[in-house]
Amino acid sequence: MPAFVPSAGALLQAAADDLERDVLPALGGFPRFRTRVIVNVLRLLARELEFGPAADAAERTRLQALLDNGEDELPALRAALARRIDEGAIDLADEALVRHLRESLREALAIDNPAWAGDRR
Repeated sequence: MPAFVPSAGALLQAAADDLERDVLPALGGFPRFRTRVIVNVLRLLARELEFGPAADAAERTRLQALLDNGEDELPALRAALARRIDEGAIDLADEALVRHLRESLREALAIDNPAWAGDRR
């Protein structure tokens, strides 16, 4: 991609900012609500593009260590964790499991709704 083309995340953020700054104030009722939803979706997508790959890589690393598994695919690792929990092979009170789940939730919230995560991204 040429250097002068903004990133997808920057374009999404610019679209959200424009809608919020210039379009939203002129709207009322249902169109205003729908535009607010669209602004939120655009911002969520921008955060997903920016933070999603690092969150996925960190989750993959944690799961590989927790499961002592060299699997590289995140969906397979998640399924393996679910199976082990279901089979009772991993105790729900296991400190490493709890740390993993808390960190995964924090990472997901930082993307989905930074205010819930105490993050201001």
